[in-house]
Amino acid sequence: MCYNATEVVLNQLVEGWAMSIFYQVLAGFLGTVAFAVLFEAPPKHYLYCGAIGAVGWLVYLIMFRLCHLSSVWATFLASLVLIYLSREAAYALRAPVTIFLICGIFCLVPGIGIYNFTYAFFLGDSYHAAQLGIHVLKIAIAISLGISAGYELSPKCFFAYRKHQRMRQAE
Repeated sequence: MCYNATEVVLNQLVEGWAMSIFYQVLAGFLGTVAFAVLFEAPPKHYLYCGAIGAVGWLVYLIMFRLCHLSSVWATFLASLVLIYLSREAAYALRAPVTIFLICGIFCLVPGIGIYNFTYAFFLGDSYHAAQLGIHVLKIAIAISLGISAGYELSPKCFFAYRKHQRMRQAE
């Protein structure tokens, strides 16, 4: 069977991109589970923490790579999803929200950005250090604003839906 060269290249790009996303989400899951172990979360919540972290990282990747948003906006939207999933898991599993939130947000924390900022700062590269520091600060603010917005919106929007659903089941 003869293939068009464009089709072959396009298929390789899509397969490579999809596998890259898959491996990154898998790494996010494993990293979040490892952090849950270090955080001494209850062992029965490891898989839930890992799933929440993996979904948060997937949202970040989709927003950053597919939607071409800045890393700050992608982090903000991913943290909104994380807080919603953390609240839902806490409600369903009767556990504190912080177990799922702190473990899940692990993937979004700009650790390498903080390292690069510190490295540039101690090398005396003030201009590069300032750029990196401002970017890391923007991401940290995006995470905190996403968590704050998610905490405020979640009970008003989603728990009301559950109440409506329970009322329909009672009828």
